Amino acid sequence: MIHLNLRQLEYFVAAARHGSTSRAAQAINVSQPSISKAIADLELQWKEVLFVRKHAKGLDLTAAGASRSQEAMALLAAAEKLQQRRQHGLAGVLRLGFLSTLGALWIPQILTQMQKRHPDIRLELVEGDIASLTRQVEQGELHAALQYGLGLERPGLSTLAVAALPPYVLLPQRHPLAAAASVSVAELARSPLLLINLPQSREYFLSLFREAGVTPTVSYEFSSLELLRSMVANGHGVSILTTRPAVDRTHDGKRLVCKRIKGRVAKQPVVLSVPSSNASPLIAPFLSVARSVIAPQ
Repeated sequence: MIHLNLRQLEYFVAAARHGSTSRAAQAINVSQPSISKAIADLELQWKEVLFVRKHAKGLDLTAAGASRSQEAMALLAAAEKLQQRRQHGLAGVLRLGFLSTLGALWIPQILTQMQKRHPDIRLELVEGDIASLTRQVEQGELHAALQYGLGLERPGLSTLAVAALPPYVLLPQRHPLAAAASVSVAELARSPLLLINLPQSREYFLSLFREAGVTPTVSYEFSSLELLRSMVANGHGVSILTTRPAVDRTHDGKRLVCKRIKGRVAKQPVVLSVPSSNASPLIAPFLSVARSVIAPQ
């Protein structure tokens, strides 16, 4: 059972704010004995001295009183918010996972738009790979995960389409194919390949070569998108990616060349993976924002 009430806390906070039971009573229009009794009851409940009483000079908070005052103010603020009618529709916390290779490009923009459109929804962000994010959604640790829609078939998991990103060729500036209008997968396979080795993403990129009937020579594999880009720019190989930063330069200042792939190639789907049942109602507004940022019409 809870043996204190919000009115006691309100009287205590008023006394702490005004440094006097008489001034607090006057400020909130109650009797001084009511303020004094509330303080005494709280001290008895908490078994702590909240104020140092100075004769004719009012009250000073003790260390325990100062700590309790902060806690009481936070609780009163939460109670006041709970009492108000909701103005912005849905509210709460959405625990969102996101694939590391998607995060830097999309998550800051999505967060900005969520704060503008749905200020009462707070995002808790968790970065990870496809396997770990999927597991956390299945186990209820995450409400949803923004990731590539590869290998996500699970009995308790659903995927909501966000976008479909076309792959592109990534070349060093002085590569022989850098002047071409577009590059075929077969042409790309003649150069050493640098590969993103994140689960499912790796298989997607290799599948593009299988569909073209060629086998690439993989020189290096990386989980870091920026490291792979820098390696390409420095002439250590070529690559295929779907996530494309706004600037075709690397961390070390080298220039990259991005080319369209000749012919028809499978796009990489970006999805929001969610539980098949009991999904959070906050997913729908987030999905709308994610689609508008990643695949604007």
